[in-house]
Amino acid sequence: MENTQLEKIKRRLGIDLDNDNENDLLKDLINDAESYFLGFTGALTIEDKYQFMIENVVYKLYGQKGSEALASENIDGYSVTYHNLNNLFEPYLEILKKDFKLESEGGIQFL
Repeated sequence: MENTQLEKIKRRLGIDLDNDNENDLLKDLINDAESYFLGFTGALTIEDKYQFMIENVVYKLYGQKGSEALASENIDGYSVTYHNLNNLFEPYLEILKKDFKLESEGGIQFL
């Protein structure tokens, strides 16, 4: 992971670049997202063209910080539903199916 990726993620999340308090957490989330990607696709490495997917998954994971076990919440008409770990890469499924020859027969199980 390059430092520029961490900086980009911090900018998008509104975290000051000089604030190192979240660096370890963000690095953990990046590692998790990369592991999910590699496991799902069967790839050995992650090409640069897929880094936007990794970063977007990190944003989702960071947004769920402290609510990891929460699937849905409804308070006085305000409803929140978080993506679960089984479909973090769902928005990119068509790209991944094409690039990695993933089959959709019988359903795809996300890692």
